[in-house]
Amino acid sequence: MTTAAKSAAEAPPEESVDLEKLLPPHLTENFRIADAELREFYGKSPGITALVRLWIACGTSWRIRSEFERAVLDINKRGLEPNKEGEFDETCL
Repeated sequence: MTTAAKSAAEAPPEESVDLEKLLPPHLTENFRIADAELREFYGKSPGITALVRLWIACGTSWRIRSEFERAVLDINKRGLEPNKEGEFDETCL
C-alpha cells in the first residue's frame, strides 16, 4: 500500500465532510456497497468518507488521464493495460 493510501485508510472516520453535499448519490453508491460488504465480512469498516479518500489516494496520474481521455474521446477500453507506473511492459500481454 502506498503512503498516500495508508494515510487515507488511517484517517479518522469522523470527518466534517458531508459527501451528500459534495457528490450525487449515484457517485457514492459503490462506496456504500463496499462499506456494507466490509461490515458484513469483517464486522467493521472505516466508513464511506474514508473509502472515498482511499480510492482518491490510490489514483495515479496516468489512470486519471486515461479515464478522462476515454470519456472525452469516447474510447472503448483497450485490451492492454499499462503497469501501475503507467508504462507498458511484458506483464501487459
